[in-house]
Amino acid sequence: MSSAKASGSDAKGGSAQNRKANNDAPERRYTVEQKAEVLRIRRCEPTAFYDILSLESVRKTATDADIKKAYRKLSLATHPDKNGHEFADEAFKMVSRAFGVLGDKEKREKYDRFGGDPDSRFGGQQQQQQQNPFSGFARRHPADGMGGAGWQQEMTPEEMFQRFFGGGGFGGGFGGGPFGAFDTGPQFVFNMGGGPGIRVHQFGGARPQRRPRAANEPEQSGSALQTILGLLPIILFFIIPVLTSLFSGSGTDQPAGPRMVYDQPMPPYTEHRQTPSYKVDYFVNPDDIASFSESKLTQLDKTAESNLVRLLRRECESEERTKQRLIDDAYGWIFPDQKKMERANQYEMPACQRIHNMGLRR
Repeated sequence: MSSAKASGSDAKGGSAQNRKANNDAPERRYTVEQKAEVLRIRRCEPTAFYDILSLESVRKTATDADIKKAYRKLSLATHPDKNGHEFADEAFKMVSRAFGVLGDKEKREKYDRFGGDPDSRFGGQQQQQQQNPFSGFARRHPADGMGGAGWQQEMTPEEMFQRFFGGGGFGGGFGGGPFGAFDTGPQFVFNMGGGPGIRVHQFGGARPQRRPRAANEPEQSGSALQTILGLLPIILFFIIPVLTSLFSGSGTDQPAGPRMVYDQPMPPYTEHRQTPSYKVDYFVNPDDIASFSESKLTQLDKTAESNLVRLLRRECESEERTKQRLIDDAYGWIFPDQKKMERANQYEMPACQRIHNMGLRR
């Protein structure tokens, strides 16, 4: 009897301890509004994404900002850390899945056109998705569509929530910190994915944002130097020809100085002079050389000869190209045209002939 009493006493003590432990457990609280949102969302079809986000009435006109605003409101209302309702977690996942589809431009277009879950490729998958709308968060599929090396990992609802609100969770409270993004409106940027070989989706924002750096990832430096190095080939492409032209003097027929004509005078170029080596007659304007000294006139003669040689060679190259074009045209597709070939062979090349007579190489 003593042992039975002891056992009964122990049982009563254990029950008392259990009741005390249950009383000490924190009570999961929620407001009337939070409960109403959870129940409303659970009444929606798993793929009624507009209805889940309370956008069914404006589904054709809803903007990205409207979708983000709806997700911001409902994710906060249904997040299990702030909503103690027993079905809050399920509602939170449905809200996240709806935003994952409608917040992606490509997926939203497919959903508006075909309905159902745009990530489902086959009927069996679609049926499974309708039964469990949250399975898509843990699914992997190739980023390139061909089963390549790059893979895209779908976010979990919690990861999506952390990304959307800046990764701060509820630690900063609702008065500021990570939730300062509430006032950003349409300019708020939400990136999904990122990293090597992984596609990045951006919802909203004026321009693409870089993916967030990991805590142990060093900050990139030297961006200005990289920009300059990237532009260096373009700079060299334009600068080198200009410098070459300036130093070689090949950009013009003759350098700066008195203008001249060759062989025959042409008013006002009537002052006769002669090149030193090839004894070619050339003429300049008397007013242009009135103040020239003998040494400067000697230099002018050398310059005139250099300009003439350069001019003749350039004209000779043009004549050779023209003659070759005439010969090619004379051959035709099948049989050569004798008349055209005769005209090509008779084509005169005075500049080339003069170079030959002067004993110059072409």
